[in-house]
Amino acid sequence: MIRSPLRPSHDSGQGIIEFALILLLIAIVVLAILLILGDDLRTFVFDLLNTWFPK
Repeated sequence: MIRSPLRPSHDSGQGIIEFALILLLIAIVVLAILLILGDDLRTFVFDLLNTWFPK
């Protein structure tokens, strides 16, 4: 099928939707990791910062 140059392509809209879905999936995975490792991660960062910048 030959596309007319006057008709807009829907490929760019599909690309934006796919990009948004990928970002949403990454956000859900990061949120799940933070919920699972939240306290351990906070303790690790706190200890690391205390090691680097002692009071």
